[in-house]
Amino acid sequence: MKTGKQLLWAVAFLAGSNSALAAEYCADAPQTSQVREYYAENPGAQPAVVALRLGLPEAIVLSAMDANRVASVDAALFPQVWDMMTEWKEATFLIMKGNSAFEILSGVGEGKPSTRSSYYNIEYVHPMRGHLRPDEFTAIYAVILPHEEHAKIGRGIIFLNDEGNSVFAAFISGDSMAATDVEIAKFDKLLAMLREQPQVCP
Repeated sequence: MKTGKQLLWAVAFLAGSNSALAAEYCADAPQTSQVREYYAENPGAQPAVVALRLGLPEAIVLSAMDANRVASVDAALFPQVWDMMTEWKEATFLIMKGNSAFEILSGVGEGKPSTRSSYYNIEYVHPMRGHLRPDEFTAIYAVILPHEEHAKIGRGIIFLNDEGNSVFAAFISGDSMAATDVEIAKFDKLLAMLREQPQVCP
């Protein structure tokens, strides 16, 4: 639940955040075909991995995916998205640097804006904690990655920077992590909220 200060910060953030992804980060027809051909052979691949394999920004990969597998919003909605994520029991946070990746299983801590800087501070309760700069995020994507087991379908949220690459992602389920029906319902609620908003690459 947001406090009065958090709501005021959210209003200020909405006014000052980056706009939706620039046109160069929305896939054109050849890029869309390239990405979808790759996914036809590798349906469960992480978008960050596909981006590396194809030499494309992750934003291009995400915008090229089938519409029923993604939803996207301007990063101005970060406060609402993060607030809904705190309802999850836990998630695997994915942070990639080059060809290396960290996967950190953690609850999603509540956050609030710093009173002294532009950081959004995550409470020191769960293993995943720290200080975010959502004003430097450009877009937020929800993604669904197929799996033969319903509970292991990849369900995650990806936060993109202004270079079209992910800052980090958080998945409630995937190849090595099954989700309960309760947690899937929470993700679906967030997904539905995102789909009600203008998409970053219409």
